[in-house]
Amino acid sequence: MNLTHNYVTSLAAKPPEARMEVWDQKTPGLCLRIGTNGSGTWSFRYRPKIGGGYQRVTLGRLADLTLADARERAARHRVTVADGGDPQRELKARKSAADSILTFEALANRYIEEYAKPRKSSWKNDEGYLRRACCAWGKRAAVSITRRDAITFLDGIKKAAPVSANRTQTVLVTFFNWSVEEGHLEVNPIAGLRKRSVETAKDRVLSDWELRVLWTALAQSEGMSRDVADALRFLLLTGQRPGEVAGILQSELCDLESPGEARWEIPAERMKARRLHVVPLAPGALQILQKAIERRRMDGDGLRVFSSRFVARDTLARHSLSQAMRRLIANLEPEGRDGDAVASLQEKPPTPHDFRRTVGTGLARLKVVREDRKAVLAHVEDDVHGRHYDLYERLAEKRAALEAWDRHVASVVERQP
Repeated sequence: MNLTHNYVTSLAAKPPEARMEVWDQKTPGLCLRIGTNGSGTWSFRYRPKIGGGYQRVTLGRLADLTLADARERAARHRVTVADGGDPQRELKARKSAADSILTFEALANRYIEEYAKPRKSSWKNDEGYLRRACCAWGKRAAVSITRRDAITFLDGIKKAAPVSANRTQTVLVTFFNWSVEEGHLEVNPIAGLRKRSVETAKDRVLSDWELRVLWTALAQSEGMSRDVADALRFLLLTGQRPGEVAGILQSELCDLESPGEARWEIPAERMKARRLHVVPLAPGALQILQKAIERRRMDGDGLRVFSSRFVARDTLARHSLSQAMRRLIANLEPEGRDGDAVASLQEKPPTPHDFRRTVGTGLARLKVVREDRKAVLAHVEDDVHGRHYDLYERLAEKRAALEAWDRHVASVVERQP
């Protein structure tokens, strides 16, 4: 029939008892399919010149297209068919091409699985930084991300967290470089881009007064779990990386019943340098581990050392240590002889990584030679000799250094510095 706007509107207002199709006499091939609930769809039926039976292509919903709009779209398709085209086949081809486009999120997932996990002990950091980028660009084609997109994105982070913007940029540079090397992208859109924020080298080291105040507060573990507090104390005694301490497993501990042989063997896959690192356990550190393992034994847990409150996690999260430190320092009361130390801590709050710098600096104050300090902190010489030929673990030297530091911490805690 010769469709009119009023007739089409009446069909939607008073739906038929059964689904029906109405064909437009004015525009051959144009069809309105209307359902019993009043919803309708416009379509166009045609027979391609290249052969085959009739094809139908959807034009849109009745709620979105007026009769005039539907006739216009159908007319355009009629011209395409007259010129030898096939609208339905072309539509499928475009959809297939769109489906084959690698989105930023899909490429980011491949980067994590194919590059970050096999090569980086800190791959979870990469995953976290890329997750924010995926929120901004996840569904976009990876090839469509421009330099301006990246600058706008990073400057948005910079407003609230300047250092985080730089870390995000570092991960994105690595991600885009890998994408180019693997042939997924032609160019790295942020190659040579200056860091969005100027950083100053960190130099925070705890004084003996501050060490004493923090150790005492951690021993009381107010406002945090016993496991988090012990992980922070263990970090302060060993100087290892916070993420490695948070994720320590019972299977990595050796000879705990022999104080002179007790050690923690950090596997290569959990080490930043991707090589086994052995940490001798001085008496104070050993005692912390033994008590933590006894708590796990009571829980029936033979895997972890420091347990997370979150059931879904196997071990503590690295950021749990940072969050606990911030809360602990903020709640310290500047009273008595510790008032100045508390004020100093609150004025310039240390992070768990600053504990590592404190241990390294403390060992230097105790006259531990540079090679032994570097061995304790797993700082490997970055040359062929250091990486491939000097494989001596310096286990005895590391044990002597950490025992000296253990005695120093004990003396600081027990007396007025």
